[in-house]
Amino acid sequence: MFLAMAGLVAIAEIVLLASGNGSLPISGLTLFVFFYLLAFAAQRSEKFKGLSFTIQIFAFVSFTLYFPEMFTDWGFDTNKMIVPSVQVIMFGMGTKLNFRDFAREFSKPLGVIAGSVMIFVVMPLAALLIINIWNFPPEVAAGVILLGACPTGAASNVMTYLAKGNLALSVSITTMVTLLAPVVTPFIMKVFAGHLIEVNAINLMISIMNMMLIPIFAGVVANKILYGGLKWVEKDSNMITLAISAFVIGFILVFIPFPEVIGSLKTGIILVAWLITILSITMVIIRRKNGPKNWMDMVLPKLSLVSIMLYIVVVAAHNKATLLNIGPALFLAVIAHNLLGFIVGYGVSKALRMSDADTRSITIEVGLKNGGVAVGLAYDVLKSTAAALAPLIFGTWMNISGSALASLWSRFEPKEPKEKKLEIR
Repeated sequence: MFLAMAGLVAIAEIVLLASGNGSLPISGLTLFVFFYLLAFAAQRSEKFKGLSFTIQIFAFVSFTLYFPEMFTDWGFDTNKMIVPSVQVIMFGMGTKLNFRDFAREFSKPLGVIAGSVMIFVVMPLAALLIINIWNFPPEVAAGVILLGACPTGAASNVMTYLAKGNLALSVSITTMVTLLAPVVTPFIMKVFAGHLIEVNAINLMISIMNMMLIPIFAGVVANKILYGGLKWVEKDSNMITLAISAFVIGFILVFIPFPEVIGSLKTGIILVAWLITILSITMVIIRRKNGPKNWMDMVLPKLSLVSIMLYIVVVAAHNKATLLNIGPALFLAVIAHNLLGFIVGYGVSKALRMSDADTRSITIEVGLKNGGVAVGLAYDVLKSTAAALAPLIFGTWMNISGSALASLWSRFEPKEPKEKKLEIR
């Protein structure tokens, strides 16, 4: 039903475009309704369910391009929402990390090392190749390199799981490159993009710590509080004391000036303190109401999706003219970057004679990037929302390409290594 309705709305949009009324507000509303109906249709299909959120992104971006003023000023500059949105997503990623689950992968580090090297060497070089093929403005070109220099994110872990890859290896690579990012990403940006845009390597390092490491650490702490079996957590009085202490610390930090060199860490530390406050109070309330123990697993994915949508529409709204002018070329460049990552990841894994499951993991890890962090860094350090356009488009596209690849691989069980087959015999 939703698919049929989407077809009718699509016809209406075509009529508007053909009659020269494509720039009218009604055309934007029609486009928004079309994509949302398409998203509802995808949601009800087991085969295309994974694309529902991506289609919703298209709906909101199209709406934003017609009504950008709704997302640029909410009584304050909405660009200030970008970094906190990314931090919330990284906090959600942290709550899923349990180092015991992938310690085994570090005991045989070939896959982790190979994946990390490709992420931080091949993808930046691919970005350099791309900006030499497409003649983008300097700030946009710097954004392409920033995308290549950033680590992979939690989306790669989800896609690996769907693709029946080695999830422990995927999470291990994600963790490794995340820990390396504060040092490696600024270095790559300084070398490859220093001639395009001003790059302050120290500020970039501090910002990555603020946007990634601090929220992820907070997520790991939250995971320990919720599921670590700690005895003191069982007492409501202890949790209330923790909540009050964390809130007071965060409140005091608001009024304490930080040295300029580490100024960007302030928001991350305050966010961590207040997230722990919310977590502690919610635990007490849920416990007293006999609510579900997995309440955070139910809430955080939805909160992360809202955060993703928020920074996407904010960047699109602030860069409407640039996006419309160079959007098609940048979209092609982003697709090329993504596909190069998949091809190199797959080719090198096969050359190293890795198992099918490991090959799937590394291919996805190399091809997908943490677009959210790149968007945040473009705004927070490079002071350029134009540099955020490539990561913005990539973040949307990779959900399509990653889902398609994962869906293809999910139909085939990964082959066991020959050594394992010989042992069975």
